[in-house]
Order: sequence, then C-alpha cells, then structure tokens
Amino acid sequence: MSSQLRPATAVRRRRTNRPFLVSLALLVGVLAACSGQPGPTTQPTTGGPVGTGPTPQPTAWPASVVSSMIALGAADGQFVQMGNDLQTAVDAGNLQELLTVTNDAKTFLTGNQANIPRLQAYALTKPLGDSLAAAYGQMIAGVTQIHDSLVNGDASGVTTGFQTFLAGNTAYAAVRQELGDKAQQAIFMKRIYYQ
Repeated sequence: MSSQLRPATAVRRRRTNRPFLVSLALLVGVLAACSGQPGPTTQPTTGGPVGTGPTPQPTAWPASVVSSMIALGAADGQFVQMGNDLQTAVDAGNLQELLTVTNDAKTFLTGNQANIPRLQAYALTKPLGDSLAAAYGQMIAGVTQIHDSLVNGDASGVTTGFQTFLAGNTAYAAVRQELGDKAQQAIFMKRIYYQ
C-alpha cells in the first residue's frame, strides 16, 4: 500500500483501497468500544447518613459553571453516535461520507469545547475541566487530521488522525463517570438555586 492516496473523489472508485479501509475499520472499532462504555450515573448524591444531624447543603457553583456542566453532561450521550457514524462510513468504504462525518464530529466537539473554560475557571471543577480540555483537544486534532488527510489523499495522515482521536476518546472515557456525577449535581443546583 502506498503512503499517498489520490484525492477522496478518485479514491472512492478504486478497489485497491480496501486494505486501507480495513485498517481504519479496526481503529474505529476500538473507538466505538471505548465510546460504548456505560454512561454517566443518573443517581443524585446524598448528603450523608440519615439521623446524623443536619444534611450539609452543597456549595452553589456559579450559574455559568452550572449551565456549562449540564451542557457537557447532555452532550455525553452523543459520543456513541459519533463513533457509530465513523464506523458506518468506514464499513461502507464511503470516503465522501467519512469526510462529512469527520466535519460533523469537529463541529460537535468544538461546540461543546466552548463550555470547558468555565469549568477550568472555577476551583471545584477545574481538575475535571482540565481533563476534558486535554481529551477534547486530542479528539478535535484527530478528526481535523483525518478530514484534511482524506482531502489531500494522505493515507498515513488518516491513520495517525484516527490514533490521535482514539487517544482523546480514551482520555474522555476515563472521566465520563465524574462528568456524569457533576452534571447531576449541577442539575440539582439549577433547581435549587437558579429557578
């Protein structure tokens, strides 16, 4: 297999790209497996054992942090669909569809990424915000490289892009539970403090 491919419109018609697509399918399969981990918990946290005295009230986060946390938690469910869309495009051998899917994934990720600095600016959510910033950064870099490499016919760039995206997706999976827990806290705070 050559290290360079023709532009995506020409590549789509050639059968010699099957080994290339099979390697992408394997990478995307791993991605889908990482994205398919159980979602964040939906159980609200409790204040402590019953009968031990007054239940401490949670510290109210700033309204911007609450809304950003809720938005990031809500977006979590769409990660599995993003992986499925990538897998479907690769399985079909449809490079034009893969161009569309990677562009859509970049739009989705950059839109959500705008919420992360608010988490990073607040001490209680900064560690999670920092982890999310790193994971999102890798995923965005990955889908950008996949898309640009497809346009330029660069097979090795596509493979590297998938690897970068997968690393970011794995980092994201490591903080999904914490994101889910904090999103539930944010929903509670919105009901109590910001109605």
